[in-house]
Amino acid sequence: MAKRRWGGAFTPSDFADIGDLRSVGMVLTRLVKAGMIRRVRRGVYEIPRPHPILGTIGAGPDAVLAAIARRDGLTLLPSGAESANSLGLSTQVPARSSYGVSSRSRVVSLGGSGSARLQRRSSKMVALARRASGRVAEALRSLGKKQINPDKIRQLQRALSVEAKRELLEDLRYVPAWMRPVFLEVAKK
Repeated sequence: MAKRRWGGAFTPSDFADIGDLRSVGMVLTRLVKAGMIRRVRRGVYEIPRPHPILGTIGAGPDAVLAAIARRDGLTLLPSGAESANSLGLSTQVPARSSYGVSSRSRVVSLGGSGSARLQRRSSKMVALARRASGRVAEALRSLGKKQINPDKIRQLQRALSVEAKRELLEDLRYVPAWMRPVFLEVAKK
C-alpha cells in the first residue's frame, strides 16, 4: 500500500487488481483496528498523517471525493463559483464543495470533512470536466452574461495558458451560444 498514491483516500475497488473485494475488505478492517488507516464513511478509507500543529489529520474532502468518484466512475466538473474563484474572476469562496456530474443529483457525505453537492449537468458540460473549457464555461455561467466585461476577459486571458486557450477554440460547440463570443475573445490573444 505504501507504493500507491491516491492523495490519502481510497476505496476497496482501488485494490481490485490485488484480490477479491471481500478479502480486501477484511484486510482494510484489520488495518482500521490497528490504527494504520481510518474509515471515513462506508467503503471509503484514508491514511492519517501527522501535522506539527493540528495533530493527526486526514486526507481532506477533495481526496475523499476523488476516491468516491473513482469508485463510482464519476467525472466531476467543479462548480461555477469554485471555477470563477480559481480563475480570479470572483473572490467568492463556496462554503460547500459542489460539482457537476452526469448522474443523478445528490449530497455526498465526506465523513468528518463535511459534504459535497453533486448536481446533474448536461452531458456536453461534463464532457469538458477535465479541460480548461469546462472551468471557464462554469465560471461564466456562475457570473452570468451581464457580468462579463472587458476586465473579466483580460483576467481570463492572463489566467489561461496557450494550450488552455486552444482548448477554448476546440470546445466552442459544447458551450451555450452566448459564451462563444467570450471564448473567441479570450482565445484571441
